[in-house]
Amino acid sequence: MTGIAVRRIAGIAAGAAAIGLALAAAILLPAPLGKAAASPPLPARPVRIVSLNLCTDQLLMQLVDPARIAAVTHLAADPHYSAMAAEAQRLPITRGTAEEVIALRPDLVLAGTFSARQAVAMLRRLGYPVVELAPETDFAAITANIRLLAAAVGEEERGAAMVREVEAALAAVPPVPQDPPLYADYAANGFSSGDGTLLAEVANRAGFRTLGQHLGWDGVRQVSLEQLLHTPPAVIDLGDPATAPALAQETVRHPAMRHLLRDAEVLATPSRYTACGNLRTLRALEALVAARHGLDA
Repeated sequence: MTGIAVRRIAGIAAGAAAIGLALAAAILLPAPLGKAAASPPLPARPVRIVSLNLCTDQLLMQLVDPARIAAVTHLAADPHYSAMAAEAQRLPITRGTAEEVIALRPDLVLAGTFSARQAVAMLRRLGYPVVELAPETDFAAITANIRLLAAAVGEEERGAAMVREVEAALAAVPPVPQDPPLYADYAANGFSSGDGTLLAEVANRAGFRTLGQHLGWDGVRQVSLEQLLHTPPAVIDLGDPATAPALAQETVRHPAMRHLLRDAEVLATPSRYTACGNLRTLRALEALVAARHGLDA
């Protein structure tokens, strides 16, 4: 546990009656079946923005000044999940419920396409403007989401500067070799990344092919120690360090695994850099490019 204190949002108790009336109205006057409620027009420059998703939390913090952020999610303040935990700990925090959001009187709500679905549906029905961003699985999606969110919050120039930073970092990476070395992320319980994941995109850009791609799967799956030994990678990324003894980490302590680790380049790239796509993802890219340089040296 990080000891992060989750702050209570001021005004929730005072606005309880108004919230109850609003929710009751939404229940009595539901949107037509089979038809999603449309968001009202976005304000030109929103000043009370609430984010309901870890990834929109971080992009928002990179795009706007803290004074314009009414709240981010509790996950944004957790350094295990968030690459911007220190920044988020200085902001109001919610658990992503519609009641909390209504009490904050936002002029813009941000969400992911797969998270806080009940809250998003309720907020849309109550007339709050909502912008949803799809998960980032490659750098093209990262820059697209930066542009989309920058336009929504009235920070097009700052968004364009962020896109240029991403493009410059990608342009600086050495060319990918014809026969890329094998990279395996090996997280707790042996989970590893294949095609269609942001970590695979970072590895590919750095000049690697992931073990999951080599084995021919999409997404994230478990890899047995036998599979790992049969196809030894040049780089093994153990990800987040273990904070306490756990059965999920037993494979890493196996004698055969320790032998494999002696023969490979070993990394520990925090998963918070690739859980969401933003400027902090470039730190993961830098780590993998450095590992590739180590192999080439």
